[in-house]
This record gives sequence, C-alpha cells and structure tokens, in this order.
Amino acid sequence: MGLLEHVTDDELLKNIPESVSNMPIFDFDPGVFDNELRALNIEPPSLNLGAENPLDDVTYSKGNIVQGTYGGTQAAVHAIFNRVERGFASYFDAIGIESSLPRSDSLEKRRQKYRWATIEDDRKITALGYPPHLKSIPRDAASEDGTNDAGHHFGIYDALGLAETSLLLPKIIPDEFVGGWANSIKKVEAGILHGLIEAVYGDPESGTTIKALEENNKNNRKTGTDIMQGKNIGLYDDWFSDAKYGQFQFTACNPVTITAASDKWVQEFAQAAQADNNTSALDLLRKADRKSLYVQDASYFREATGAAVDADMHNKQKSGDRWACAAVSLFHLQEDGKLHPLAIIIDYKGSIENSVTIFNRRLQPGTGTLEEERTDWPWRYAKTCAQVSDWTRHEMTVHLVETHLVEEVIIVATQRTLPSGHPILRLLEPHWYKTLSKNAGARETLVPNIIFDLVGFTGAQPFAYLWHAFRSFDFVGRYVPHDLAARGFPLAELDAPRFRNYAYARNVKLMWDALRRYVAAMVALAYPDDAAVAADAPLAAWCAEIQGPGQLASFPTVATRDALVDAVTMCIHIAAPQHTAVNYLQNFYQAFVISKPPMLCAAPPRDLAALRAFGEPQLLAALPVHREREWLLAAQIPMILSFAVTEERNMVAFAQSLWRVYYRKEGAEAARIKEIAAALYGDLRKLAVAFRDHSLEVDDGSGKTVPYMVMDPGNTAVSILL
Repeated sequence: MGLLEHVTDDELLKNIPESVSNMPIFDFDPGVFDNELRALNIEPPSLNLGAENPLDDVTYSKGNIVQGTYGGTQAAVHAIFNRVERGFASYFDAIGIESSLPRSDSLEKRRQKYRWATIEDDRKITALGYPPHLKSIPRDAASEDGTNDAGHHFGIYDALGLAETSLLLPKIIPDEFVGGWANSIKKVEAGILHGLIEAVYGDPESGTTIKALEENNKNNRKTGTDIMQGKNIGLYDDWFSDAKYGQFQFTACNPVTITAASDKWVQEFAQAAQADNNTSALDLLRKADRKSLYVQDASYFREATGAAVDADMHNKQKSGDRWACAAVSLFHLQEDGKLHPLAIIIDYKGSIENSVTIFNRRLQPGTGTLEEERTDWPWRYAKTCAQVSDWTRHEMTVHLVETHLVEEVIIVATQRTLPSGHPILRLLEPHWYKTLSKNAGARETLVPNIIFDLVGFTGAQPFAYLWHAFRSFDFVGRYVPHDLAARGFPLAELDAPRFRNYAYARNVKLMWDALRRYVAAMVALAYPDDAAVAADAPLAAWCAEIQGPGQLASFPTVATRDALVDAVTMCIHIAAPQHTAVNYLQNFYQAFVISKPPMLCAAPPRDLAALRAFGEPQLLAALPVHREREWLLAAQIPMILSFAVTEERNMVAFAQSLWRVYYRKEGAEAARIKEIAAALYGDLRKLAVAFRDHSLEVDDGSGKTVPYMVMDPGNTAVSILL
C-alpha cells in the first residue's frame, strides 16, 4: 500500500464495539456533560463581576449528583472531579463563556456576555474588521447601560485563553533560526542564486535541486502527532505527478471546491488551445463529455480583494516580496475515476487573452513516464501556481470563513436568542466546545500575523477577501445534498466507478444522512409538528439574529420541522465532519512546503513563451526555500493545526456519552433519547467500515495512493477544536 496502511476490521473497530454499552469510557464528552449538569442544576459559583473583589457575594447552585446519573460509574466520578479541578483553575468560570463547568444564565445575562463586535473593536487591526464575531472585551457588568468597556482582570481575554493560544501561535517568529533545517535551507538559497546566475543545475549535495529538498524532508520531519503519523506527501516519490495532483482535488485538505466546468471555462480553454495551435487539446475539449470536465476556479481573487482586473497581486515585505495568483485548473474525469489535469491558467487576469494558459503535454493519464513529468518544469510551475491559489482559498475561505467564522455567527446568535434549556441550544452546544476561544486566538494572532503575512495580498486586501468569502457563503446551498449536486456530483451516482476516487463526497453524503437522522429524531421530541416550530418565538428570533446582526443572510427562516432539521444538521456538519475534513490533513499536504506553498516568491511570467523557458532554477526561485521565516511558518502552522483528536472528543465518544447519560434514567423521553443515541452510535460504527472501504477503492493510478481516513468517526472531532 505504500507509506501508510489501511487497518483491518478488528483494528478499526477495537474501540467501537457492536453494542454502545461495551464501548470503553475514556472520558465524557464535555458538551453532553455540561448539558446534564445544567439539567441537575449543578453549576459553578456565580461571581459578582461588578464588585471590587469579584470573589465577594458568591452565589452557589443547589443541584447535586443523583442516583442514575452517568450510571453511577467510577469513570463518571473521575470525570466530575477532573472537570471541576480544571474548571476552577480557569478564568472561564469567572466570565461564563465556554466555562469548564456550565452556567444556566438568564437570556438577558447571556446577551450581555455574547455581544457582537463592531468595526471599532477591530480598528486596531483593520478599518474593514472581521466578519461578525464575539466582542472580545465585554462591558463591565456594573455598567447598567452597557457603555463601560473598561478592561477587567476577569475579562474575556483571560476567559478565552488567549495567553495559551498566543504560546501556541506566537506572534513573533524570528527572521533567523538555527539547526540542521536552517543550514539546509541556506544551502538551497545559495544554490538557487548560483543556478540563476550561472544557468546551471546543482547536485543534491550542494542543495540546488528539488531532489535535495526531498532528501531533507525525509531526514528533518517533526514527530507524528496527527492522524497521518507525522508523514507528509513529500515522502512519496511521485508527489509532484499529475496522478497525485488530480487526486488532491478529491481527498486532500480542500476537497470541497472542485466543480463542473461551465460553458464559459470550456470555451475559454478551447480559445487558448486554438491560439496555441494545440489541435490535440482542442479536439479533446470538443469531443469530451461535458459532464466529465471540472475546474478549480480561483479567478475571482482580484474581484474579492478589490484589485484591478489586470493588477499584480503583490505583497512587499522586508523579508522578501511575495505574489498571489488567481489560477484556474481544468480537469478531465475518466470513466475509471482518475481525475487528469489538462490545462492551467496560472493567473487569470479578466480574460483568457490577458492570461497565461499552459496545456499538459500528456492529455491522457499514463501516456508519459514519471521522469518526463519530473523534468517538465513549465507544467510543474503551473501546478505550483494552482497550489498557491488553493492554499489561499483553503486557509482563508474553506477553513477560516466557512467553518470557524460561520459557526461563530451561529454560536453568538444562539446564545443571544435561545433561553437556557431550549431544545435547539441543548442540541447544538456540545458541538461548540472551545470554538470561540480558538477563534479569538486566530483573530488576534494566527490570521493577521501569520496567514496574512504569508499570502500575496497586500494592505486591506486580505480582509476584503474574508468579507467576500463570508458574504458569498450560501448556507442552504451548502447543505451536502445541494452542494454536491450543484458542483456536478449527483447523489445517485456517487458509487459509480467514475466517482470512486472522490472519497470525500461519498463519505460526507453518508455522514450527513446519519447526522440528519439523529437531529430529526431529537427535534421530533420537542416539536411534534410544523405548527410547533412556527409557534416557537425564540426560534424566529434565532433566525433573525443570524440573518441580521450576524449578517448571514442565506440562513433560512425556519417555519417547518424539516427546515429546522436541515439547519441544525448543517450547524453540526460545519463544526464536526466538515471542519475535520478540511483541517486535519494540513500537516500531510502542506508541511512539505514546496508541494503546496502559500505564496510565489517571484513574479509570474507574463507570456507563454517565458513560461515554456522555465527550468528548475526558475521553479525554485518561485518557492520560499530561500525564505527561512516564511518556510518555518508555512511548515509549522499545518503541524500545529493537525494534532489528532483525542478519543474523548470524537463523534463516537459523543454518541456514547449521550447514551450513558440516559441509560438508567426513567421516563419515556429518557428511553427515547437512549434509543436515538444508540442509533447514532450504530450509524457511526457502520460509517467507520464504509469510509475505510471507500478509501480502499481510491486508486489514482500511481500504485501509491494515499489512504483517506480523516473522516473516520474516530477521527472526526465533535467540535472545532483547532
């Protein structure tokens, strides 16, 4: 199988026994745990934040542990004491946002805590601000009119754990660093300059070749902390190949943006082929089944950032200039499932005439040798441009906006509108564990000081891009069944041979169905019919808050049970399987920086003749191998964000925790919730096997296909934890 192996059924299911009652207890899911403590009226002391000493006038809750809670197990007692010990050591208990122990605050009090940030709150970073999010410093509780923003030492900066996050994602990365990797990079830098000046290729020993970087990657990698055991794509000897590049679109860390080619793109690529007298490519485009042509389209980057249609996207930095590019890749999906790249526009500038387009010399998979692909430097450069575009689109749109920031709007709006004990609040809250604190750390540190520092956008362009991504997000349109069909992947055909390599699509459709069954069953407990949904005033306020102050206009106004089930399923989908799919493979696909760099370090060529003259030195000059600081950031951030989910924070543990809460409780509703939890657990167990089987069917034609197990329920985080 290659560098990573698929596990057997016994290994796959060793911690997911057939019966939920036999599953080992690692810890209780914190969201389920919190909901049960609220139900038992067990809460931490309530502090008077307006007092000079907030520890004065402490109010304690009246609840207690009762017979039957968590089945009376020793593990439950351990979990309670463990949570209390951690909880009271944290300022989370003081402010009550993401507390280590839950609080059943009144709706009025939660509205004071969960307030929308304003542009002025973000002014220190940018005039544009971030899309809607939680205000990081709450108004002093002693100020009845809510106008006092004076900082309090029990304020939300402590509560959100930004000190911890800042240690994890430091603001200052030195321009110089030491060690074997640094010395190797310096060798490469010297080799690049020598190679460009002398127009000769170096050897691996002098560090002037891609081969030298491949060897360095084998010998200087971090210890494995992710689901891929610390390995990365650079360990495959064909990492640069067309087979791998095609498969990246289906099972790498951005499998959600490939879409059916529109008439516009087919016509423009045909026009480019005709202008280049490439009759073979033109003939293929004219004869191909239109349903077999797909694109990755970053052509909108200039519109999104407010740049002129023909402007260079150029970010000048002291450590070196960097460029962004708006690449468009065209693919041909074969009947056997292989996705073959046909052509790439390296940087779309408003029209095909003003852009550089290159066609693959190998228009069919398997028609050239790996060595021919290795030395096809113009084509490798074009694929690098496409990967730079995808790095930006993945990190800033697919990952940051469409999971973290969209979910934050849902969280804040829900806390501001649904009273404690509301069935939808209880249903969603377990999937928000630590999300706000991670988002706050990202807004303060990771995004402005690292992500924006690595891309080729300049000035206010990165924030304009974020706003464009946020405003373009279609909440209902992104429901999994709608999204797959709209992008050219019909649900009824996903198991056909031509889609067998699109494991993400096959997995996410099954996961959506399982989550929707769970949500539908839980919603039915609280809403017997559509009329009950329509009569729920807090639900109407919830939708209005998301659409209005949250500015997520595409969120539906739910008035039927089906609409509510879909919306809630989407909220869980974003927080759990969707974020997992786009987050936890970053180390594997991005830590070997030249495979997917965040920027170009030299201006793109302005015509096809210049591109065709490219050799290895020109490709190396475009890569950040001679930028020590940028390389370190680009390599380390994926590693930090890809730490494997602990066993007590995955979806299987969530289902078991929910079941264990109710398995000794009396009453019809408790019995029904126990059945629902057991059904979810059973569905997830089946999905573990199905997803492994889907991965076994993936075959990019290289003989060394990378397993796709990121969506295994044991790997799927219950919330946005990273």
